[in-house]
Amino acid sequence: MHLLQQWTEANAFLIWLRESPSIWAYPTVFFAHTIGLVFTAGASLVISARLLGAARHLPIAPLARFFRAIWIGVWLTAMSGLVMLASDLETKLTNRLFPVKMTLVVCAVALMVVLRRRVEQSSESASTRALAAVSLLCWLGAVAAGRFMAYF
Repeated sequence: MHLLQQWTEANAFLIWLRESPSIWAYPTVFFAHTIGLVFTAGASLVISARLLGAARHLPIAPLARFFRAIWIGVWLTAMSGLVMLASDLETKLTNRLFPVKMTLVVCAVALMVVLRRRVEQSSESASTRALAAVSLLCWLGAVAAGRFMAYF
């Protein structure tokens, strides 16, 4: 860990990212993270809301198309998140909300994989609704934990 921290503190790109007043530095990476999160959590919200009973007149199976956008969002969020993590490794890793956020993200992504199968099968069972509710809570918790990290 010590060598990784030394490397991140001495890396020219990460120094520029941390210290530059340019909009193309940290703000751009943070914006990319936000866009990825909108694709991921936003599309997951739409799917979960439908599975929980919203817009019952809409068929479920076509929602499977959203999973492509969700996966693009997951990768954009993960890549930009890794860059932001590397730019301030010690602060992020010692923040007590960071493991909470990451646990919720991992749970939400795992639930997304399970829900995809349910969406493709147009399943509206009680267990599907429960998974959708937990997925929704995981995404909301992850977003909240990520935002609150700035204050802890």
